[in-house]
Amino acid sequence: MILLNKNQYEKILIQLKSVPFNTLFARAVLESKVFGKVFVDNINKPKSIFIAHEYGMSLLFGDTENLEFNLELKKYLLNENKDRSNYEWLQVYPEKWNDKLKELLNDKIINYSKLLDNYSKSEADILTEKYRENHIIQWGRVNFIYKDIDKAIFSKSEYEIKLIDSEIYDRIEGSVIPKFFWKSKELFLSVGIGYALMNGDDIVSIAFSSCKFDNVLEIGVETSEKYRNMGFAKHVCQELLSYCKKNNYSPIWACRLENTGSYLLAKSLGFEEVITLPYYELIKI
Repeated sequence: MILLNKNQYEKILIQLKSVPFNTLFARAVLESKVFGKVFVDNINKPKSIFIAHEYGMSLLFGDTENLEFNLELKKYLLNENKDRSNYEWLQVYPEKWNDKLKELLNDKIINYSKLLDNYSKSEADILTEKYRENHIIQWGRVNFIYKDIDKAIFSKSEYEIKLIDSEIYDRIEGSVIPKFFWKSKELFLSVGIGYALMNGDDIVSIAFSSCKFDNVLEIGVETSEKYRNMGFAKHVCQELLSYCKKNNYSPIWACRLENTGSYLLAKSLGFEEVITLPYYELIKI
């Protein structure tokens, strides 16, 4: 795995177009909208490609049969050098990469959905927590699209919705927030878009563009801990969807299949499933 210089990302951007599902996070890396790294098998003629987004999302695609690349990939996935201290979630293309990973990693992949075939959810969760210390956990990632933006039933909140400005941006806390998806506050405020549901000075919930290209906008959502499970995220998402409709953006949504809150929120807003893909949680220190 050779680290590719940023001035050579354009050739990878062309190859990325061959991947038939949502790869906006990888495109954001290649177009320098966010920090990340790109590894390849050959600098001049890359065939096996690994794109890592700073937030902890990665994409592996291309040739599955490059032995030297695959040996380095195995070390990376298993975190043998103890370089990865945070979570990372991997998608692959084409499908035969899934078989290749099983071949490379032997018994190091634990499929969560198969655990559920033999255990209750609570038992499977306990086993997953035990296994994740030294195994890769296979989850599912759902890609959604809006088939008909008018299908969503909009509702009003008692709280005020504000455009995310510099002051609000600086006060947003959580794990899915703009600063993890954009290289800088200035870039987000000039190119991205987001709204905050406010209770006085409290930021209740936000919905923002985690990626925004051409006429496509991917939605990121975060609700402050004390306001969760009260339905507030739906209100602020509806504001962002209204922006999309007015400005001719196609909104898209992606989440882990097992993330019930995000999954049900997407469905309630009018999103429909397109595809569910294997989603690998990599080993961290």
